[in-house]
Amino acid sequence: MTGFTLVELMVSMTLSLILLAGALSILYSSKLTSSENERVARMQEAGRTALELIRQDARASGYAGCARPHNASYGFTYNTTGLNNNTLLWDFSKPMFGFDGTSSGWNPALDPAIPASPAPASGSDIMVVRTARTGSPIFRAPASGVSGSAAIAVQADPNVSLVTPAPMIISDCKSAEVFIATGVTGTGSSLQILHAAGGTPAGNTSSSLTNSYQIGALLQPVQTVIYYIASCTAIGGPCTAITPPALWQIAPTDQPGGAQPQELIQGVEAMQIKYGVDTDGDFLANSYVTADLVADWTRVVSINLAILIRSVDQTGVDKDTRTYTLLDKSYGPFNDRRTRSVYTTTISLRNDTT
Repeated sequence: MTGFTLVELMVSMTLSLILLAGALSILYSSKLTSSENERVARMQEAGRTALELIRQDARASGYAGCARPHNASYGFTYNTTGLNNNTLLWDFSKPMFGFDGTSSGWNPALDPAIPASPAPASGSDIMVVRTARTGSPIFRAPASGVSGSAAIAVQADPNVSLVTPAPMIISDCKSAEVFIATGVTGTGSSLQILHAAGGTPAGNTSSSLTNSYQIGALLQPVQTVIYYIASCTAIGGPCTAITPPALWQIAPTDQPGGAQPQELIQGVEAMQIKYGVDTDGDFLANSYVTADLVADWTRVVSINLAILIRSVDQTGVDKDTRTYTLLDKSYGPFNDRRTRSVYTTTISLRNDTT
């Protein structure tokens, strides 16, 4: 009976090790490919989601019931003078507003409504929209006209509630105004919306509406929503952990305790916005400019939006030495081991131009 010689054993072991090394190499390569594909997929998802979230609010900016434009030269009466607070969170006379971010600050100067924690990222723009958000209840005044200080009788879905105080818009397609709903009475589908004078942080200068509205007037809550880029680099306030750059949102203005920052999507590193301004009344943008160059915000009919997305984790050995252009502003090189991609879109402000 014969067995394997030592040489044969060594040859077989060597061949086995070579095959094992090849298998491990394929496994490692597959793992790297899978990780990279997952990283790219997460970046794409973050980019698409960020654009979609901003698009939903931006397209509804300047909501005026029947989707008429704010500018008086377009032949539509829109009134917000009945509010006793016209600061950034309550200035519904402007359907949209913005701050142009530079390396040294913002132009115009940053408003106190933008919190110090988390601090907005320098070099990124900040966008403010006044909008009726998806899912907010819609009420109709069916039986009689609406005017004066009387409670507004409305029909409503009995399964829908209105939390007050809340900024609302009333419109009958000829005119519209924003007021603060100070209370709700009634039950089921028949409600009465109150609009008493006074209130904080914003309220009505008078209990009477400025305009009179016809049968069928629509009422819907509106909000100021702010989008900006920030990173929680310190613990405290809304920051409960150290996080990478992210898209943050401030909304709504009627929640208890006021508007609070909320982190939406991690990995959003920079944002640039240009505003399409209609200078001749044809509802088309004649030029796209930065926020500091917008002379009349009621003339903004669209926006160009660009965001820079980065992977949350570093990978590989090659450093990112590229320069990324967002509209007309450059970022980088970052010299880290993260993957980045630029996403851009143009958004028509539907409720401000139709």
